[in-house]
Amino acid sequence: MSKGMYSIPEGAKRDILGWRVKGMGWTAIARQLDDEYGVTLHRSTIQRWYAEHGEDYEYLSSERFTSHHSEDEDEDDLFLDAKLKLDKKIASVEADMKMYRTLYKKAITLSGNNDLILDAIQEFTPALTPQIRQGEKSRTKAFRSKNFGSKPQVMIAPLTDTHVGDNVKKEQNLNLNEYDIDLFSKRMWGWANQVLNLAEYRRNSCDVDELVIPMLGDMISGDIHEELARTNIDNCMMQMIIGAYVISQSIAFLSPHFDNIKIKAVVGNHGRMTRKIPSKDRYMDWDYMLYQWVGVFLRNHKNIDIAIPKSFSHVFEVAGRRILIMHGDSIAGGGAQTSIKRAVANLREVMQYNNIAVTDNSFESYDSFDDVLIGHFHRVDEMDIGTGSLHICGTPKGGDEYVISRLHLISRPKQIVLYYHPEYGQVGKEVIYLDRYDSTVSGFDTELPPEWAKILPN
Repeated sequence: MSKGMYSIPEGAKRDILGWRVKGMGWTAIARQLDDEYGVTLHRSTIQRWYAEHGEDYEYLSSERFTSHHSEDEDEDDLFLDAKLKLDKKIASVEADMKMYRTLYKKAITLSGNNDLILDAIQEFTPALTPQIRQGEKSRTKAFRSKNFGSKPQVMIAPLTDTHVGDNVKKEQNLNLNEYDIDLFSKRMWGWANQVLNLAEYRRNSCDVDELVIPMLGDMISGDIHEELARTNIDNCMMQMIIGAYVISQSIAFLSPHFDNIKIKAVVGNHGRMTRKIPSKDRYMDWDYMLYQWVGVFLRNHKNIDIAIPKSFSHVFEVAGRRILIMHGDSIAGGGAQTSIKRAVANLREVMQYNNIAVTDNSFESYDSFDDVLIGHFHRVDEMDIGTGSLHICGTPKGGDEYVISRLHLISRPKQIVLYYHPEYGQVGKEVIYLDRYDSTVSGFDTELPPEWAKILPN
């Protein structure tokens, strides 16, 4: 592609180099370009120009910004060099996605071939390299007090309603919140770091060797609503792969600090591929694809196990307690407590059918549950359901134009963390406020090369 095809003013090119050196994301650069030069370009267009021709203008950027740089310049240059090297390493998944798209269409139209796309991903996609070998876990060796717990606790950190690709503009919601790809990355960086910090803090009183990450759906913004299809930052496929890439980086970041990480994943409603809510093949959802990519990206991390059931809900055990997870969109009533508790009571009756049903012994099934984790309602809440608690787990996105203008509600971007004891059940709860990290620099990469196979080293 020639330089002229990018329509970037000559005077703006050195500014782009400088903004990038300062650590600005591509979305922020696109907005800055629009504000200062009146030129509206998609973030990917600027990124392509930078990748192909940025080196031609590096001397201009260095002349302009030398006088403004301090001793941190070398560190910024090193960071930029490392970033460019990483981008170059990132080499074969978008070209391969032509094949994936073909297989995916076959998977939808041919009822017997739903797994073709997953087989292709498993075969052709390289995995993230483990950061630290299994025998070299990074642990803070806390001083063990006299009252140090004799039994380890299990940490549960739900991740739900990330809505990757949604474009929430603060000027449209009283400056109360904003959300885009860059903020998603920053909040995931904050989530991963705070989960680790909370685990280390807990280790002052007991061992915390296992982390469970329930993913509860609505991981992408999707296009089930016309206004989302019109205003999303990118299409559903790009939302899915960017989300999977960043989430995989966050879990890989946590991997060296736990003996075991277990991921349990169910789909939501925003990732569905039909306007009408399906009952059959409900798992044919962009969330399901995102989870499969996360599994592939993390397959070299031997201490990470991922379960991706095709059912709308799933039950698993943690420290002797049975936990049911589902997205929550199947619950009518707008999130009212009475509606949620009625749905939970009905599900108890449904699950008791396992007492009389003839089932395949190889399939793990339960006839009861103690606690429930759901998303969907974009708030943090807790309800007593008799046998334990039901938790609504929040959203990293926070409030948006719809919930503020139509429902007159808002909730801060947040997720929860729970602790389970093998004898006492749930013994603790923390809330992670993710907007605290909006001004930080994310350690995760969000930029994808044209060929997705270049994302990761071989």
